[in-house]
Amino acid sequence: MFTDLFYALLNRNNARGHPILSAMLYAFCPTAARWWLAGADPTPPFDPVWQCLQDLTSGGTLLNHLTRYGFESLAEDIKSYVNDVQTYRSLHPVQAPETMPIFRGGKIDTARRFGSQNAINNLGGDWRNLFIYVRTWAFLTQDWRIGMRIERDSGYILSSEKVLLVLPFTRLPVQFDTWLWKVPVGHVMETKIGLLVSRMEQDQLRFSLLRRCNSSGKQPWQNTPTIFALDRENGEAKHFDQTLSDKDLERVVQSLSNLAKNGPQPPLNALRQPSICKKCGYQTLCFEKNFISPHALSTL
Repeated sequence: MFTDLFYALLNRNNARGHPILSAMLYAFCPTAARWWLAGADPTPPFDPVWQCLQDLTSGGTLLNHLTRYGFESLAEDIKSYVNDVQTYRSLHPVQAPETMPIFRGGKIDTARRFGSQNAINNLGGDWRNLFIYVRTWAFLTQDWRIGMRIERDSGYILSSEKVLLVLPFTRLPVQFDTWLWKVPVGHVMETKIGLLVSRMEQDQLRFSLLRRCNSSGKQPWQNTPTIFALDRENGEAKHFDQTLSDKDLERVVQSLSNLAKNGPQPPLNALRQPSICKKCGYQTLCFEKNFISPHALSTL
């Protein structure tokens, strides 16, 4: 999911048509860029990993937040799931063994779900989101911490912060939501930025822009942040593997931004990898009754 990109599109401090956002959205899907430039706002699909991180950084315990959503009657089921994952991990020393098909946890009988429909609606209406949320809180965040080589007792702080995406030819920066790990190292604070990915695929444009971002706070960072890809499925954390050179970044953004404005703007994801469309904020504009909309195909 590109939740951070869709939130940037909805941020009223970011100008519609900004070349950085136009380029990022065109790289995601040309038709999505067309909708945005035409004035349509995205409706981001519910992202349980993102929601968990928001709640985690806001304070309170896992039980506090699950009770707030309405899951107090399932507290024992959730506790049992966490214990099952811990036990399974101790027996299978590989990365995220609980994601393997042979793991039988993460299920609640239909009878046990009775009376919790309002609660699950608060988590996007899908029961799978509950276990993704719990797993992110209890396990993925710690997997990422270990992968980024942050000691548990280092005094690190995980926070949600907006950074500024800047390029020399743009007049205004873009505000972009990120997840920051601030780690005390001697007399300075080391900053690590984590970008959520799937299957460890590092989209070069987003990562390259974040690599050159600035702090939106009054004080600049004490050192240049390190950029990590955080896999939302298996909990891996890896350094950004840059293949787009810094000297080419500005030209690429300008070229993609021009394409976003002038076309062509075909629905490439719908034609090539429709699973991505289910995680897109413009899905309802591109599809009618599960078929690609004629309006989405009009640029072909």
